[in-house]
Amino acid sequence: MVGREQKHSVAEPMRLPCCRRFFHLLGLLGLSLLVLACQANPRQVRGEPPLISLENLILNTHSATLQVAVRNVNDRRLELASVQLNLVLDQRQAANVDLVPINLGIPSRGRDVFDIEVELDPASRQLLTDLTQDQRNNLAWQLELVFDPPRARQRAEASGFLHPVPGQPGRFR
Repeated sequence: MVGREQKHSVAEPMRLPCCRRFFHLLGLLGLSLLVLACQANPRQVRGEPPLISLENLILNTHSATLQVAVRNVNDRRLELASVQLNLVLDQRQAANVDLVPINLGIPSRGRDVFDIEVELDPASRQLLTDLTQDQRNNLAWQLELVFDPPRARQRAEASGFLHPVPGQPGRFR
């Protein structure tokens, strides 16, 4: 009997490598499925509004030129036919432009910049002059654009602070 007990106790450790192999194979199968799932096509982004930012504001003699950057976060090309613009400087209405044709095509996940000339009210021009003459550190801005692509209207908003560009009078970022 003693011999049989020894044989039985010797046989139990022999089963342990089989169980380990099974769990290793199960783990490899799970890891393989996870890798396959990650390689599947990512979710398509559609219908998201574009992101905007005010790149530059250039003060001209009688007007101002806004350089507006538009980023398309969608996986489809974005065609923009016209834009309506509302600019606020230091919580004051600075410029309001009704639908202006821009005819801009932005590739999927791409970015483009367009210029638009606006008439600033006298108070806003004075705020920019004060900024140029170091009477202010910065100037808060808020920009709202309503894009009117051929199929649907999209609204985008951005805000930030303007600072004078060193060595370039009348130019702000």
